Amino acid sequence: MNAFEDIVKFYLEEEGYWVRQSVKVHRITKDDKKKLNNPSMPTPEIDIVAYNTKNNELILVEVKSFLNSYGVDYEEIVGINKKLGERYKLFTNDALRQIITDRLIEEYLHFGLVNENTKVRFALAAGKIHNDEHETNIRKYFSDPNRQWILFSPKDIKMKIKKLCDKSWEDNVITTAVKLVIRD
Repeated sequence: MNAFEDIVKFYLEEEGYWVRQSVKVHRITKDDKKKLNNPSMPTPEIDIVAYNTKNNELILVEVKSFLNSYGVDYEEIVGINKKLGERYKLFTNDALRQIITDRLIEEYLHFGLVNENTKVRFALAAGKIHNDEHETNIRKYFSDPNRQWILFSPKDIKMKIKKLCDKSWEDNVITTAVKLVIRD
């Protein structure tokens, strides 16, 4: 876990999701690894898995803070830059994404956490994106009807976090820190 994941988790909870962090996908088989041409692949981990009961929607979220770097880069997230795109496997590797989705759904169905009609979506939560043009391009790429992925941009996250100032007292580190920093 890390601090930015905690903020994104809180953001999603405020949006009505049940949230789990650092979710291991244990049901990856030898055949799956063979299909991926990676027989020694470690157990994959999803940064955040969020479920909205109202929409029967499961979101698998890749969280990248990159607060002290150049930020999320469009060419990496869409796989144009293959080498650096490796850090976005959930988005750049179709076969891996499908296997992870299938195995996670199998596990969640087994435990009764989802049903056969649960819709699965993918999201990126970014603490910093390289620049506005990259954010626009990522948002456009994600919104393609074949993907319908979600981008939680730095602006989206900041706006939601700032609204915490208006909440009544809550013994929560994030809410308290926001109130200390933002309130006059």
